[in-house]
Amino acid sequence: MNSNTVRHESAIYDDEIDLKELFNVLWKHKTLIILVTSFFALGSIFYSLNLTNHYKSEAVLNIAGASTTNSLSGLGGMASMVGINLPVSSENKDTLAIKIIQSRAFLKYLITFEHILPSIMAAKSYNHQSKKILFDPEIYNKDDDKWVRKPKKNQQAKPSYLEAYSTYLQQVSISQEKVTGFITISVEHISPIFAKEFLDLIISETNELLRNQDLRESTDAIEFLVSEIPKSSLISMKDAINQLVLSKLEMQMMAKISSEYVLKIIEPPFVPEKKSQPKRSLIVILGTLLGGMFASLWVLIRHYVQAV
Repeated sequence: MNSNTVRHESAIYDDEIDLKELFNVLWKHKTLIILVTSFFALGSIFYSLNLTNHYKSEAVLNIAGASTTNSLSGLGGMASMVGINLPVSSENKDTLAIKIIQSRAFLKYLITFEHILPSIMAAKSYNHQSKKILFDPEIYNKDDDKWVRKPKKNQQAKPSYLEAYSTYLQQVSISQEKVTGFITISVEHISPIFAKEFLDLIISETNELLRNQDLRESTDAIEFLVSEIPKSSLISMKDAINQLVLSKLEMQMMAKISSEYVLKIIEPPFVPEKKSQPKRSLIVILGTLLGGMFASLWVLIRHYVQAV
């Protein structure tokens, strides 16, 4: 047997000795490890039980009006010549709708609706029997509809839309599938009813905002085009302008007859029955594992420090 083989076997033997020593140390202090682990387990149970339940309402949407937009694509060149913008393509409408929902300006508009801002910024708990949100009395007095919190520097007692924006983004989530183009939007809140109603509001007001914008632009465009018809001496130009007028009238028709002007609901918002978070079982498991690891590590460190 050569010297390399001897050193290799010696290293293996030392490793075995070390593992046995670690096991013996842990076994010797097993009572302490169990006590510490149990303490962490009980603490994680108590912590998880005191967390407020959150509920998530979701909706699946598609972009409406693609056929109308495609029918107008051939008029784009003529529209640009006379300074008129035709409707954005359906490929751009989805991006526009998503950006609107994620914007600060949209939140500023949403909080003008009754109880939206308190529900976002001052909700403390939810009463399942009365189905009402209970607000934090140190932040908001519902009876007087008054904000009573002590504001920080450069802030008011009533939260601004800028302050509420970060909380809004935590509660509202939106994503789009690349292949199908379907948009999934969700609202998570301690009140399952508010989660559903707020999601309804977001969808309806996004449609309403885009509808009103297109109605204003199309009305201005029609007035301009009608005034340009007498000025044109070419019959072909008059025909082109007439087609542009018809396209704008078609846009107004679609805007007035359809409640789902841009965002078409595939799966509507719902009142969730099960909580989305917290994951109490996961919190307890992780807390227990953390306690066991902490206790074991502390026992080993103390053993080797004393050995030195």
